[in-house]
Amino acid sequence: MKKKWKIVLLVLLSIVLIVGAVLVKTVLDMQKQLKDIDKTPVDISTVADGTYEGEYKTTLVKAKVIVSVEDGSIRDITILEHECGQGKPAENMIPDMVSRNDVEVDAVSSATVSSEVIKAAVRDALRKGVKRKSTIFQVITL
Repeated sequence: MKKKWKIVLLVLLSIVLIVGAVLVKTVLDMQKQLKDIDKTPVDISTVADGTYEGEYKTTLVKAKVIVSVEDGSIRDITILEHECGQGKPAENMIPDMVSRNDVEVDAVSSATVSSEVIKAAVRDALRKGVKRKSTIFQVITL
């Protein structure tokens, strides 16, 4: 009888250790992914008028947005997809981004990861609309 309990305890301990290791790896992966987000601000005045789609994904959180820009201002941000677990409140920062015409608003407390992922998706969309400076090449003939 004692041998069966030892085996059961050993199996349970093994399961706990495996689950713990997976959780630690997931947390470390998320920290690295958040650190790797390109947080370089986008100058809205350099974004051409239009509608742009952007997205950003981490291990646990994903966001896809559409951003409309007109006359150098963010007119609208629509969240198409936000897989976030408990991070739904992060969506509340969207009106701040639009009213301030700036992606760099404060993250929502208790939804920091989702906040950063949504901001990264909005930056991704805006970067797609940045006007490129034209370069004029002159050909000199000898």
